[in-house]
Order: sequence, then C-alpha cells, then structure tokens
Amino acid sequence: MNTRNLSHGIYKSFREIPHPRSWPLLGHTYLFLPKGPYKVDKLTEAVEDLSKKLGPIFRLRLNGEDIVITVDANDTRTMYQHEGLRPHRPSFPALYYYRKKNFNSVGIVPGNGDEWYHYRKAITPILNTKLLQTYLDRQHVVANRFTDYIEKQKNEDGTLTDLYSHLLKFSIEGISILCPGKLVPCLDSQEPHVTEIAQASIDFMDGLYQTLIEPPLWKIFKTKGYKKLESAQVTLNRLLKEIVLSMCEEHNKGSLQDQPFMEVLLSNQSLTWDDLMMLVVEVFLGGIDATSTTVTFTLHYLSKDSTIQTKARNDKSLQYIRACLKETLRLSPTAGANSRYLAKDALIGGYHIPAGTLVSAFSSVTCRNPEYFESPEVYLPERWLRTKQQRNLNLHPYASLPFGHGPRVCPGKHLAMSEMAVLIAAILDKYILKSCSEEDIGMVFRMNRIPEKPVNVTFLPIK
Repeated sequence: MNTRNLSHGIYKSFREIPHPRSWPLLGHTYLFLPKGPYKVDKLTEAVEDLSKKLGPIFRLRLNGEDIVITVDANDTRTMYQHEGLRPHRPSFPALYYYRKKNFNSVGIVPGNGDEWYHYRKAITPILNTKLLQTYLDRQHVVANRFTDYIEKQKNEDGTLTDLYSHLLKFSIEGISILCPGKLVPCLDSQEPHVTEIAQASIDFMDGLYQTLIEPPLWKIFKTKGYKKLESAQVTLNRLLKEIVLSMCEEHNKGSLQDQPFMEVLLSNQSLTWDDLMMLVVEVFLGGIDATSTTVTFTLHYLSKDSTIQTKARNDKSLQYIRACLKETLRLSPTAGANSRYLAKDALIGGYHIPAGTLVSAFSSVTCRNPEYFESPEVYLPERWLRTKQQRNLNLHPYASLPFGHGPRVCPGKHLAMSEMAVLIAAILDKYILKSCSEEDIGMVFRMNRIPEKPVNVTFLPIK
C-alpha cells in the first residue's frame, strides 16, 4: 500500500480509492445496464449498497469520467471547503447546447463559473427573508385555494389519490405569485395551460436526467430526452411570455411595488430580454417539482402517526411543522446528491483527490446513517427542535443538506419552506389525515427524486 506524508498527515493515492471491477471501454457503466445489478432510477440504493461493499468512499468510471462518491458527512464538508468561489458542477451539456443555440441564454442550471454567477446574482433577492415576507398573505390565499380544492377532488370516503399530481397544481400556483408575479390558476381552472405546465415540469426533469446519464447521442440526432427538454422549454416560454410582458408594462409605469422580486429582476440592467425570460422559466420550474414531492411525503408521514399529526395541528408558530418538513427532507430528500468539481487538491476520506475531480456527496444515503441520526428510519421531527432537553443534541451540519450548501445553495429554500409550512398548517386546520398504506414508499430519480408510486391520503373534515 502506497502512503505519502504531508504536513497534515498520511494519505493514500487517488488510484487506491476502492472501486468495483471495471470493464474495458464500459468502465462501471455495465453496473447500470438492463441486466446489471443496479437501476439508474435507483441511484441512492445503488450507492448505499456499493458503500456497504467498498466503504464510505469509492470511485466509479461512468461515461468516460472518474467520479469519487462519498457517503461520509465529514467528506461532504471537505468537498464544499474545496469548491471555490464559483463552484463547478456537472453542466448538463444537452440543456446548455439547446439553450445557447435557441435562446442565446443558458441560465443558472447548466451554467458554471462567471457565466453562472451572472445569472445567479440576479436572483439572489429570493434569499432575502424580508422580501419574502411580502408574499406571506398570498401564500395563505393559495393554501386556502388548495384546501377548497381537496374538498372538491376527494372521493366519497375522503381519499385523494395520487397526491403528488394534485400538489403539482398547487406548486404551480405557489411559485407563480412570486415569479412571473401573477397567479397562474390551476386549482379551479380547466384551461389547457394546467396540464401543459405540469407536463412541461415533468418533461424537463425527465429530459435533464436522461441526457445527463446517456451517451451524448443528442449531438447527432434529437434523442427522446433532448426532445423533452426542447418541448418543456418551448412550452414554458410560450405560456410565461405574456405574463412577463405585462409585468414589464407595470414596471415601466412604476406600479410594481407589490411584486418586489419581479421589480428587482426587471430593474437589472445587466440582463437581456433572453436572460430575463430564462431566469423566469428557471425560477418558475424550480418551485414546482421538489415542493410537490416534499409536501406529498410530509402529508404521508403525518397520516401514519396521529401523535405527530396532532402536535403539528396545534403548532401555531409553524416551528413544529417546519421540523416535520426538515424530517421529511431527511428521510425522503428530493436531491439525491450534491456534486462538485474540486477547485483545488483535497484530502477526502484519507485519499488525495486532485483538483478538477468530480466528487459526489450522496446525502440521500448519509441522512439515513445511524452514525449521524439516532433511529434513522424513524420519522421524528423532534430531532430538529432545539428545546432545553435537546441542546446537547449535536446534529452533523453536513449530514442532511436537502437544499445544498455554499454559493450554489438552492436560492428558493426560504420561499419553499414558508410556502410548504403555510399549506400544511391550512390543511391540518381543516382535515384529519388518515393513511391509505402502511408500507414505506420509496423514491425514483427524475433528476430530482419523486415518489416511486402514487401516494394516497384520506382527508376527513374536522367537526
């Protein structure tokens, strides 16, 4: 075994990082082929199994690139400490190519470096909690619209089937009040835009994932995944353009004070029209998928435990409900991993990782590790509360990172938490939740992770 001495200790070489048997040309891609042991839509389970066999850090060669994978929270911390000022992550080349060619603007998702920062700094106001407070009343309105929707849509015994599909409509309304700045009615509308937007959101995530994991055949012809990216972008641009134009008119009249986010965006002189539309589409899309999934699972977990549900119902401060959301995002995170190309050499897990190497920290595995969370399979919101009894409870700050971390942290994290907490409080104020299934419900990858099968919950009115 080769070890080397540095001023900060002993380390092993990159080549010594454990890895499965590799095949010529294919590397480790064979593991995810149809007859292989793992499925691409179950990456979390694959990484968990491989970590049990190889240890908390290992490497895979996929599509011609070495990827270092870790499930250790300390390694996750080290990865972020070496990400640099302009963190570089996998760039979604198909999306980058399509947007650059057809819209002359790429946005935040596929961008990196200074190009990424140009777009990201334009939407930084979303992280301003004071700005978000101005949308709180409108969040309550949308939440009440959804409780009315439940009453109309549930069947005779009170069950709402495939909760996720219904919450997609809520999420569209929820994000629309911020961006593009006008309610896009979905909960009481039969207009074609309802199904178009929901399908575009699904297609975008599908296409993003498919073009990321498959060979870049889209460079030669339009693959299925590429076509989904294309149709989603065209649909959303078409449906949002009219609203954005009306926002521009209001902005030019100086009468957009009640829409502070769009006001800031429209006042940004560094953005072209193409940039503006791209950011509107990205913020809009970013507020749909993960929100729907997180609320779906939270309601599912609450429906299975009447004690926790009662505590949440009696929570007027929303602190306990926020703890429920954090616990949902630990047990069923929508993000499978956070990945970075290292800006400088790093010592991770005892191995020397050269600058430029792609490291993926699978927090969806880490967050279920008993080393970091006592009884990790148990849904326990109390673990996120800082009561007098729990001041000594020292949760590892890098063991559960559902919104990411650092300069590329999800800019909508505060907005999403507020929106979801307000909705759950409104639902619990009107309904008692009953579970339709006692079995665990897993997740599958569609870029973000979503429920692997329909989640059904019964809503009984509180008398």
